[in-house]
Amino acid sequence: MRFLALTLTLMLLISISAALVVASNGSSSSRRWTFAVYMVADNNLDTAALEDIHEMQSVGSTDQVGVVVLVDRFYVNGSQILYISKGYNQSVWGEWSSEYELNMGDPATLTWFLEYVASNYPAEHYALVLWDHGDGWNGFGWDDTNSDHLTVEEIKNALINFKDVTGVKIDLLGFDACLMASVEVAYTLSLTDEVSVLVASEDYVPWSGWPYDTILSKLVENPELSPVELASLIVDEYVESYEHGTQGFAPYVTLSAIDLSQVRNIVGNLGYLANELMTNLKKHKDTLRYAVESSERFWFGAWHQGPYIDLRDFLEKLATRESLKSYVDPVLNDWQKVVIASRSSVGPHKTNCWGLTIYYPRNKNQFYMPEPYYVSVPEFTQVTGWYDLLVAYFS
Repeated sequence: MRFLALTLTLMLLISISAALVVASNGSSSSRRWTFAVYMVADNNLDTAALEDIHEMQSVGSTDQVGVVVLVDRFYVNGSQILYISKGYNQSVWGEWSSEYELNMGDPATLTWFLEYVASNYPAEHYALVLWDHGDGWNGFGWDDTNSDHLTVEEIKNALINFKDVTGVKIDLLGFDACLMASVEVAYTLSLTDEVSVLVASEDYVPWSGWPYDTILSKLVENPELSPVELASLIVDEYVESYEHGTQGFAPYVTLSAIDLSQVRNIVGNLGYLANELMTNLKKHKDTLRYAVESSERFWFGAWHQGPYIDLRDFLEKLATRESLKSYVDPVLNDWQKVVIASRSSVGPHKTNCWGLTIYYPRNKNQFYMPEPYYVSVPEFTQVTGWYDLLVAYFS
C-alpha cells in the first residue's frame, strides 16, 4: 500500500509540474520576494511547526512578499503546501491523508517543491528556509515516517537540479535547524553556484526557532531589502528575540550570514594549513592540541563536548605559533568577506563565536567518525585534506 501511495503521489507531482505557471491565489511575477519554507515536521517537532506557521499567519503574504510552506507532519498522515495569508492559510496542494505522504528526506521532493514555488509564485528574489533538526555535515531534515533525511550532498544536488530546470537562483538559503553554520556545509552549497547567502547557526536552535512574525513583518514593511540586508535582519531578529525573551530565554543562541561566493577562497587556504599541520605534525602537535581543546565548542549538552569548534577561534589560537601564522593569516584576512553578519546571545558563546564551525572532535571517544565525515562532504575533505589531518592527529 505504501508503494502504491508513493507512486500515486509521484504521478501527482509530475502532473503539477506541468500545470499552469500562475496559480489562482493572487501570485504575481511582480513580487519582490517569495519566502518558501521546507518544513520537515514528521518527527518530534510536529507541534513546533504549527507554532511557526501561526507566527507566519500573523503577517501573511502581500502583493510584494509571498509566503509558501510545504509541511509534512508526524501526528497526521499527509503533506500540504500552504499559501500563508494574514490570519489564515490556504492549502494549494495535498491534504492530510496517506495518499499525499511525502518523503521529505528525498532530494527529489525538495527539487519538486522549489520548482512548484518558482512556477506558481514567481518573484525577483527567493528565500528558502530548511526547517527541522540539523547536525552539520551529518545532514538535515529527519523524516521519521520514511526513516530518511537529507544529506548535505543531497541538498546540493537538489539545488543544482532545480537550477538546471528553471534557471532560477536561491538568493537566501536559511537553516532553521541546529549546527548548520559549518564551513563544510557552506563550501558544499557554494559548489552549486545557485545560492547567494547562507543563514545558519553554529549552535543549537531552540524549540521556538526563528521569529517569523518579526522577520516577515519587517520584510513586508520593506520588500526592497537585498538578500544581504535580509540575511543580516534575520540574524539580528533571531538573536534579539531570545535576548529580549519574545521567543523565550535561551542563553546559547548564535546565527550568522555567510557569503557563499567568498567561501572557496578560505577553503583553499585551509588546505595549505592542513597540509602543513599534517606534514609537520610532530612539530605542531602541542599547538594543535591546545587549539583543539580550548576553542569554542558546539554543542551536545551543557558541557559543550560536541565535535564542532569555531573556526576563527581555532585559527587564532594556532596563530600563537609564529611558524603557523603565515598559513592562518590568509584565512583570517578574508573572514569579513565571508561572514557578512554574526551574533550570539548572552552566555558562553558571547565572545568567541565568529560565524562558522569546523569538525574537530575533542578526542577519539567522542563523536569521532572519520569515514562518515569523508563520505558526507567529500569535496571539502578532498580540497582541504581535513579528513587526513584528523586521522593523523587521532592516530
